[in-house]
Amino acid sequence: MSRPTGFRKRIGTSAIVAIVSGALILVPLLQRPVLAQQSWAPPPAGQPAPGYYAPPPVDAGRASAEGVQDADADINGTLWFFAGCLIGVIGIAIAYFAEPSPPPARLMGKSAEYVAIYTGAYKTEGKSVQGRHAIYGCLVGTAVGVAIYIILVVLVLKSASTTTTVQ
Repeated sequence: MSRPTGFRKRIGTSAIVAIVSGALILVPLLQRPVLAQQSWAPPPAGQPAPGYYAPPPVDAGRASAEGVQDADADINGTLWFFAGCLIGVIGIAIAYFAEPSPPPARLMGKSAEYVAIYTGAYKTEGKSVQGRHAIYGCLVGTAVGVAIYIILVVLVLKSASTTTTVQ
């Protein structure tokens, strides 16, 4: 009885190659079950297709808070105080119409949504700070003007009463 050793060797080698090849194909699929569960149906609205990554969502609250905080730090309140004090109501109008813009260096590398939220919050808070300080300046300027006017009126009345008593 002769044994067909060459044939058995080839079948054994082919079976081992098939098992190893199958394992090499299946192991990556088992590591990523999303690929094994794909369907031909389109993804629901608002969700990215499986295997694709959506950009990270923008934290609108953080972008807005940073815009407000930076506007508070950047706006020169003293300038707007003296504008309101010296120019009065016109200074207040200028403060509310002058639109501050954030420095472009702060927006480098940010998403468009972040830039829009940050810029909107910065401009809104900047106008608020400018207007508030201009109003304070206008009130102080008005108070100083009224005080000077009262002092002048009192001095004029005193000098008028002293000149009439001298005669």
